[in-house]
Amino acid sequence: MLAKIYSAATDYLKDDADFCIRDISDSEQVYDIGFVYSDSMGQRLQLTTREYLVGLLEYLEANTNLSITVLVGKSVTGIKNISKSYGTANMLHSLQGFREKKNIYFYEEEYKVGESGIIICKKELDALIAAIERGEHVEIRKCVDDFYGEMQKTGVTGSTMNLNINYLLFQLIHLASELDSEVNQEEILRIISETTSEEGISRGGKTHLCRMAYAYGEYIAQLRKNVSRGVLGDVEEEIKKNFASNLTLKDLSEKYFVNSAYLGQLFRKNTAAHLRIILTKRE
Repeated sequence: MLAKIYSAATDYLKDDADFCIRDISDSEQVYDIGFVYSDSMGQRLQLTTREYLVGLLEYLEANTNLSITVLVGKSVTGIKNISKSYGTANMLHSLQGFREKKNIYFYEEEYKVGESGIIICKKELDALIAAIERGEHVEIRKCVDDFYGEMQKTGVTGSTMNLNINYLLFQLIHLASELDSEVNQEEILRIISETTSEEGISRGGKTHLCRMAYAYGEYIAQLRKNVSRGVLGDVEEEIKKNFASNLTLKDLSEKYFVNSAYLGQLFRKNTAAHLRIILTKRE
């Protein structure tokens, strides 16, 4: 699959194909390619950055028959700052589960900071993280209420909410990574966020945040029990015995008390395709 995406990308880029990186992910479950974009690429075709990158996305999907997400990092000046742009593209990746689902995200649109500066409700979010870590549902609900109450008092804007949610999610990823560094914790958090958002429930809203926090607390509890050490053998035997049945990941996760996103990571069956775009400007 990675080769298919990379081939389509280089076909679109033509003479700029050298700016495409075949595999930028350290996870075997994620099919990522990278692309270092320069303003001159779009200018040669009399296209804006958005027009050029949307065209790339449309070409990739048309020629691979895959659903692809484009993550466009912050525009930076000079090659020495490319790592900063890549870091912002990674931030977008973690936050997909809390955003309206789109096929292209631009960092500078998702993280608009007003002249009044950035407000992080660290006290309320740290309390929420502690409640998630303990798996206390009542306390989680209280902390979520406190967080939204504080945000309303400060006259929160969409960009400030995004930055606060970003702080929360990165702290949760760090917490899980300390317990199990062998799987893609960003991807698991995204899946948990998406599966706890249903029709009629806005992503990033209070109800969604509570549901996600409950599910993530249960996931943290599973990690502490080191479930991955023994559960894979049990699940493999189940599949062998009932391979003709209509087994689902949800059924298996419920039977063996393992978060379905985590189980999917353990079996390396995540087929999400992402394209992380790094923007640079020539000095």
